[in-house]
Amino acid sequence: MIINDDFRLRSPKTESTRQRFRGVLKIILQLQISLMDTHPGQSCATLPINFFKIIIETNVERIKLPNKFTRRYGGGLSNPVSLKSPDIKEWVVHWTKENGDIWLEKGWKEFVENYSLVRGHLVLFKYAGTSNIDVLILDQSGLELDYSSSESVRQRNVERDPNVLKLLAVEGICSDQRAIVSKTIKQKPEDVNPTQSGTCLNMPPLKRAQQITTKFKSSHVYFTLVIRKSKFEKYAATHVPRFLDCVNGKQDVMLKMGDKLWCVNLVRGRDKRYDRFCSGWSIFAQESKLESGDVCIFELIKPEVPLLQVHVFKR
Repeated sequence: MIINDDFRLRSPKTESTRQRFRGVLKIILQLQISLMDTHPGQSCATLPINFFKIIIETNVERIKLPNKFTRRYGGGLSNPVSLKSPDIKEWVVHWTKENGDIWLEKGWKEFVENYSLVRGHLVLFKYAGTSNIDVLILDQSGLELDYSSSESVRQRNVERDPNVLKLLAVEGICSDQRAIVSKTIKQKPEDVNPTQSGTCLNMPPLKRAQQITTKFKSSHVYFTLVIRKSKFEKYAATHVPRFLDCVNGKQDVMLKMGDKLWCVNLVRGRDKRYDRFCSGWSIFAQESKLESGDVCIFELIKPEVPLLQVHVFKR
């Protein structure tokens, strides 16, 4: 059975929109049948139960579960829950309850950003009474999402993008190290608008970090981060001073440390002064063995890529 509150919407006004709307409904019903095949004869009050939510602008940062689901199953819902997608990733999401409604909050935004969900995407949930909730994602056309574009696969595969290959050749990266690189942005140098060269974009409050930043000399734009434990937890995001204009609100940047490269997704922040490192950041932090208390300076050495050289000062 599928339950949902999202169809309290206006009917589509154009014939093409109505056809697309009917197509999505047909796919939902087909998915319902396939998901229920292993549980024949179940009634509406038994598990597993399926529901879906349509992504709109107001539920990108947090999303409300259907009222009927909350009434029937909210009492037994664990907190947090683990969203399991077909690409074998698990997303730990915490929820809160407000006026009887259950909202997925902490961890939901990272889930949305990882799969680049926007208005019109549809997420189908399958709840079987445990802390694990299976999810399927449909794009705006009604087709299941190509999960190969997610961060986990990007980190394992080298795309044969000319910019990546050129960068690898310039930096002298050997073949066995190229598996660390996922991709670089397809962006012309003139599209980047960095701050004036040789400028430090921030001064952290920690005295030791201030001393390191003051002594650091560069002809490039750079900024300083003090690493905290929360910054390298799984799926964590970290705020950074705005050092370039994100294309369409987000873009990939390359982080270079020693002879290795990582791809990290930069997402435009609400505050005009700051953006966020999201997908790829936790992997970089773990593989580069960052520790709480380390001071890192990020130096924008190739704005046209963009490529940041990372300097780490251990605690």
